[in-house]
Amino acid sequence: MIIDVVDLRGLCEQVLGGQGLSEEDAHILTDILIEAELRGRATHGVIRVPGIVKRIDSQGRTAMKLEREGAAYALIDGQGNLGYLVAHRCAKTVIARTDRSGIGVVGAYNLSHSGMLGYYTSMLADAGFVAMAMCNTGPRVAPWGGKQAVLGTNPISAAFPMQGGQVLVDLSAAAITSGELLVAIKDGASIPEGVALNADGAVTTDPESARGGAVLPFGGHKGYALATMIQIFGGVLMRGDPIPDSGNYGFFLMGIDPEIFGPKADFLAGVHSLVEQIKNTKRPDGVAEILVPGERAFREREMRLSHGINVDDNLLDEIKRA
Repeated sequence: MIIDVVDLRGLCEQVLGGQGLSEEDAHILTDILIEAELRGRATHGVIRVPGIVKRIDSQGRTAMKLEREGAAYALIDGQGNLGYLVAHRCAKTVIARTDRSGIGVVGAYNLSHSGMLGYYTSMLADAGFVAMAMCNTGPRVAPWGGKQAVLGTNPISAAFPMQGGQVLVDLSAAAITSGELLVAIKDGASIPEGVALNADGAVTTDPESARGGAVLPFGGHKGYALATMIQIFGGVLMRGDPIPDSGNYGFFLMGIDPEIFGPKADFLAGVHSLVEQIKNTKRPDGVAEILVPGERAFREREMRLSHGINVDDNLLDEIKRA
């Protein structure tokens, strides 16, 4: 059913607040999930609420702590907290460090799933900074040439402020993400051929079989190389487990103030010029428009703010019962 954004936000805040989260934490967590829905990323949206509730019930919460810090860097021990809240604190810390030093690098470890990385890089771009984020996840992706899940789906995101908005890159190194498998299972749908293997290493189009097997990196050996880089950068370097079966994920976020390299106005003008040239590229017949990264998501956001978000009735009932 189509549900108004305000109503969906209120429902999620009520459910999450009922799990012992503070009003502020319930608001932050809800905002991250709703923003994913607004941008058309249902895989990272309210479908996650029941799982979040189960995690809070089973593990409780311990206050995260700042373990290391300097003028331009910090390391946060998430203490097993919800990754969404740890990543949000990382983003706020990066903004403060970047505002003070021109560059900020903040890492975290001992946290769970942190959701849509583009949420956090967008926070930095909204503050006028260039941003890059990476994190590792539990083993879901087979290495190139293998059939056993070793690497995570390992997302990476970058955001760049520009006049009137931002250029936003947000993608996974996997041919299909865990969230997409979850949505396919909920919808009773098949997944594309050639993106996943079952437990025996055979190609499968069944999302349940894929969850018991492995998914493949996108782009063959190139996606595999990217996944490995993210596993080290966003996991090992941040003191997360190399292969985090236990949930000790890592999280990396960096902010750069364009002013350290020259006037910010020149940077913004340069990004604007690049975007205009991309969009004015000659197109083949049948292509109405060329979009830059993030443009589709932000257009979707405006539409859903006006017309509401489509949420499966069964999922809505499950959220209400959580």
